[in-house]
Amino acid sequence: MGEGQPDLGDQASDGDLVRRTLAGEEQAFEVLVHRYRRLVFRVIRGMVPGAEVEDIGQEAFLRAYRSLGQVQHGSSVGSWLARIAVNLCIDHLRRLRWRQERSFSELGSDETTVLDRLARDESAPGEIDRLFLRDLAEKLLGQLTPQDRAVLLLKEREGMETREVARILGCSEMAVRLRLFRARRALRTLLGGESHRGGREG
Repeated sequence: MGEGQPDLGDQASDGDLVRRTLAGEEQAFEVLVHRYRRLVFRVIRGMVPGAEVEDIGQEAFLRAYRSLGQVQHGSSVGSWLARIAVNLCIDHLRRLRWRQERSFSELGSDETTVLDRLARDESAPGEIDRLFLRDLAEKLLGQLTPQDRAVLLLKEREGMETREVARILGCSEMAVRLRLFRARRALRTLLGGESHRGGREG
């Protein structure tokens, strides 16, 4: 925080920062933004093309500021912000009807191995991070529906519990499990198709 600003920092709870913001202390909201900026932007980067990330991120925090009074006492501010970000991404993808076909012909053997492990639910957390941080993620995940992509992102990359993912997406825990199963099955189908195509070309 800059000179002359209140020392809110890490010692202030989310609930305290929310109350201070609602009381007109805008610097308290700046602390919340700083605290959850990485989470919000990780979620957005995992769901939309890179050129759209900054605008959607700014819109997410603007909506959060306008509706901060809706945060329930004792609830997770991080989950609430993630829900705003996910909903904005889903709306954006629906408007664009973003279901472009992707080509996998450039994949190397190491990348294919990572994807295969993910599809079979055998991947380690580090591999998930690698997947989402590379163009490879867009080639594969871009073919999932926005909702299935969100479930895979929140569960696998962010490591959230099923209950928390359900709360963010506004659905039941069973729906989260079904979407995760569907997303993994879609990955297996895509990988299988690419393997057959690679075999024919070899």
